[in-house]
Amino acid sequence: MRARTVAFVLVVAASCTASRAPSDAQVAAPSVLPSATATAAPPIAPSGNPPLATRAPEARVTREIGGLVFALIGGAADIRLETALSRDEEELVAATIAADIPAVEREFARTFATRPVVYVFAGTEGYAEGFVGIFGYSRATATFVAENSVSFFEPSLRLIAVNWGAVRDRRPVAAIRHELTHLLTLDACAPRCDLVPAWLNEGQARLAEALVPGGDWRLVRVRYEAAAMAATGTLIPLSSLTSQRAWNALVDWAGYFKYQQAARTVELLREDIGGGTPIARLYDRLRRGQNVAQAYAALTDRSFDEFAAGLPARMRAAVPEGPGIIPLAGDSYMVYGFVPASTIAVTVSGPRGSETWPVVISPFGSNVDGIAPTRARGGYTVSAQAQGTVFTVKIQKPEPGAAGDSR
Repeated sequence: MRARTVAFVLVVAASCTASRAPSDAQVAAPSVLPSATATAAPPIAPSGNPPLATRAPEARVTREIGGLVFALIGGAADIRLETALSRDEEELVAATIAADIPAVEREFARTFATRPVVYVFAGTEGYAEGFVGIFGYSRATATFVAENSVSFFEPSLRLIAVNWGAVRDRRPVAAIRHELTHLLTLDACAPRCDLVPAWLNEGQARLAEALVPGGDWRLVRVRYEAAAMAATGTLIPLSSLTSQRAWNALVDWAGYFKYQQAARTVELLREDIGGGTPIARLYDRLRRGQNVAQAYAALTDRSFDEFAAGLPARMRAAVPEGPGIIPLAGDSYMVYGFVPASTIAVTVSGPRGSETWPVVISPFGSNVDGIAPTRARGGYTVSAQAQGTVFTVKIQKPEPGAAGDSR
């Protein structure tokens, strides 16, 4: 079996002591690059009459592919959904992709040349089997990818795989838009995909996640975590994020934060280029043989060196000066701008009392955590203390705690 290039993986980064692991993080191996839909309730029958009959769903069209059985769903994409998933989940997948495709096409001001093919697996077991039976990976490679990713794009096959069991609760679902962005990038950059640096390719896909409607918390994370890197002097030089090989070599905490920095860099690049479709304007220049620095200079009348040198100050200026603490989606929070690898004290006070523990700050100056799921529903005050200064934030936990909790 010939070796295949493994690329564009969406994974959950490794955890760090006393801190929630960065979510929606990504790592990638070498590259060739160059809300739920509600079902309408049945109509109410007149008093005394039986309920009106509802129309039974049409039978699924199925096919066995690579030893797995998929329901075939038409539309703007060729969706192949593992039949273990319910009809409600099928509707959500289809609605998500139906919204993602035009959004990605608007970004590039171009349409997909062919319908994207998206395999949606019910869980990790089928996801791993799909990489063997459909993508042609070795068992070892398939196991690694399945255990370290939630979605995946294989450029040599132009196929997208999604572990639905791993992404369905991350609302709004954004992983598929990330992979669709990689897919359309291959068309947008041809024949000069060699001119696309990894930070642009990967950063644009991460930014696409953060721009999914309802996912503002992702954009907040991108901006604050990039700002924390800038404030603590831990931004990674763009020259170290240019080749895919160098990009892939950054793992662990760096394997997560490189995506946040790249996404913020792309956001600022889009801002400078301006216009209704800045990415499309950039890629038009790349296709004609200009590299990013040349294209940026032609489109903005500024040098790219000036852009790169100004990134730290622009990133810092976009958020309140740290250190600090902010609420995120649900019952999570972020501490940012603290000295990398230093230890701070975090106190969580709520309906059942208070608890304090030490937290080691990441090597990039920020951490994300949340109220423990076992704690009671209600209001909480989270405090972060370092060098005699205390920062606090209020958080509401909407879900009940451990079994038997009456609050």
